[in-house]
Amino acid sequence: MAKMWTVLITSALLLCAPRPAAADDEPLFWPTVRYSRTQGLAGGVAFQPRSGLFDRLVVTATAGRGGVLAGVGVGSFGSNMMGGAAVHATWLRTTGHPRVGDPHQTYVGVEGEIMAANISFRGGPLVRVGGPPTGSSRVMVGFSIGYGF
Repeated sequence: MAKMWTVLITSALLLCAPRPAAADDEPLFWPTVRYSRTQGLAGGVAFQPRSGLFDRLVVTATAGRGGVLAGVGVGSFGSNMMGGAAVHATWLRTTGHPRVGDPHQTYVGVEGEIMAANISFRGGPLVRVGGPPTGSSRVMVGFSIGYGF
């Protein structure tokens, strides 16, 4: 319980720190805190180059008690309100304690993301592709809510 309060207080302090707005052609790199069905509370990063050939590329990664998730997608984020949308090809590897899904499994899928005022919703189907065989369903729906700062 003490760890959860430490994470929440640290996150609140980081949220209050002023951050200059990026120009339209400057890369965006922002830390994120997410709560997902599989990972539980997770921390991560998101990156968007926003220039040249890769101006619509969005790369994300999060790690939590339930697993590690990485995504590469196409979309656009930014503006004064930090809003946007993206579609991600997602890879998820669960640990021994996922909230949803089977332990020590690998899932891949496609997730959509919508963000407004730094708050994002992300979700989509994930299909189990690796790990020890289990008796549960091969498909699950991934969903998370996050805050980027």
